[in-house]
Amino acid sequence: MIGKILIFILPFISIIFGAATFKYEKRVNSHPEKLWRGFQKFAHSDETKGLACITCTSVVDTLQKMIENGKTDEEVEDFLIKTCKELQIEQDYVCNQIIHQFADEAIFVLSNAIVTPAEICGAFIADCGTSENPLNDLWPFTVPGNKPAVKPWPIVKNPQSKLRVLHLTDIHIDRNYTVGAEANCGYKKLINTDAFCCRNYPGDTEESNVRYIRKGGSVKAGYWGAPYKCDIPYRTFINAMEHISKNDKFDYIIVTGDLESHDIWDYTRQRTMTNVLNITAVLNEYFPKTPIYQATGNHEGVPMDSMGAHTMPEYKKRGPQWLFNTFAQAWKRDLPADTQSGIKYRASYSIKPFSGLKLISLNTVYCSQMNLYNYLNQTDPDGTLAWLSQELLDSESKGEKVHIISHIPPGVTYCLKGWSFNFYKLVERFENTIAFLGMGHTHKDHFEVYYDSANVKNRPINVNWIAPSLTTFADSNPSYRVYEFDGNYQGSSFTVLEAETYYTDISKATESSPPVWELEYKFTKEYGLSDLSPTSFNTLISKLNSDETLFARFYTNYHRKATSCDSLCKDKMICSLKSARSYDSSTFCSQ
Repeated sequence: MIGKILIFILPFISIIFGAATFKYEKRVNSHPEKLWRGFQKFAHSDETKGLACITCTSVVDTLQKMIENGKTDEEVEDFLIKTCKELQIEQDYVCNQIIHQFADEAIFVLSNAIVTPAEICGAFIADCGTSENPLNDLWPFTVPGNKPAVKPWPIVKNPQSKLRVLHLTDIHIDRNYTVGAEANCGYKKLINTDAFCCRNYPGDTEESNVRYIRKGGSVKAGYWGAPYKCDIPYRTFINAMEHISKNDKFDYIIVTGDLESHDIWDYTRQRTMTNVLNITAVLNEYFPKTPIYQATGNHEGVPMDSMGAHTMPEYKKRGPQWLFNTFAQAWKRDLPADTQSGIKYRASYSIKPFSGLKLISLNTVYCSQMNLYNYLNQTDPDGTLAWLSQELLDSESKGEKVHIISHIPPGVTYCLKGWSFNFYKLVERFENTIAFLGMGHTHKDHFEVYYDSANVKNRPINVNWIAPSLTTFADSNPSYRVYEFDGNYQGSSFTVLEAETYYTDISKATESSPPVWELEYKFTKEYGLSDLSPTSFNTLISKLNSDETLFARFYTNYHRKATSCDSLCKDKMICSLKSARSYDSSTFCSQ
């Protein structure tokens, strides 16, 4: 097994092979993930896998020899920057910055991995050596026994009272957003991966960096934002908070990560600390008496996704302690003092906002395929799933219901298979206890259904609500979600009774005409559901598969704007709604 894997596969090797002429799936929202998908197609195509193998082994072999021969980090970085520029992966500025951003981490992982170029490249390229793919690594995890008899999902028709909860996710503020910059930009070079629009870059006027306009023509970045490959300006975040705070009241608010913009090559620890503290301060200002419960996103890491476990070498130097300490400081207004140690250790915590309800904030960056430190040891980083299991067992013994909030949905391929499979086991084991799963990361409006024994022919047991983003990145309108839960009274089920999605058509807003925020839809009414039980979601999946009109409406809601989806796109979407385990679509979609 390559358990200790490697290197630049995601921030650099995937950049090297990046997407030459390939089209990315629309559910992909981050630049490295787009490059990774493109690399996967390049590496497994009969026409190009030979070239991919030769290039990969050559680059990795050169890297390892440079390290073995005592080359300095600067010399290794220079080699990678030169390769990035010669292959015309990105603008010169981005090549320079992204290598500087990830080089130290990647070189460290490579230096601690005892693997050959053939093993490294064989893991990701068809017929290029023999190796086990580390993305598919499974690892043992003990789930508590003595599962109680299954209770039917509670259907509450006349709740004694309700809780109203705001869900904000993937805010992604771009503080360098530039009104009038190109929103529909491209980088007309070999691979054409232009990462991020609606801003100016150093050297934009140089011939080597000149960008071009993508299909559809030139679009200038508007005052409030643009539904293209752009994040939102700070003013749009403030506008949203003003609107929400003036027009609604909540029992509490959940914020599920990703506050930074998508310019991952320019991240610094100081910038991220300032951003976390600033955005939290704004939330506290607009909602001074409403508890706010946050979870970390992968874009809070510096470099992006960089959150190594305590077991890795050089933890004091490389670990995310600086970030977790920042979370502890930023989040403390609404959390009891006994949550501080868990936040500082693993960026996770549990609280009891109401009698009979526990809310767990779970750090799912420990499952990220782009967290390179995970490849040193994938087995339950910092004991996070073991901790979650104990929290659930404790609540089960007390008859409590549990809400879990986190960033990365374990069913998406961004989450490593082993972690995802073991999380699924916990959802199965504690189906009587877990009343809500709320996440973000994808920027889209969708869900994942869990099934008994991971079999779609069996009983649906839970639903992961994946909320739409406040950012426009990529190709969406800004949005937020409001849930109505059954509660707070003796015997409350704390299940979702209704979900309302709000948005603004950002293209209609001007400097003199601010965004108009409006209700996009209510879930039960939009999809004709009598309740929001897992069984109803399973029925909805069948309806979406057979009813083209209903699916078109769902896909418009998915993006918050009308977008086409052909038969292949639809099949993949339907499959994803049934697949709450990563790298396992054949289990859920072949039946």
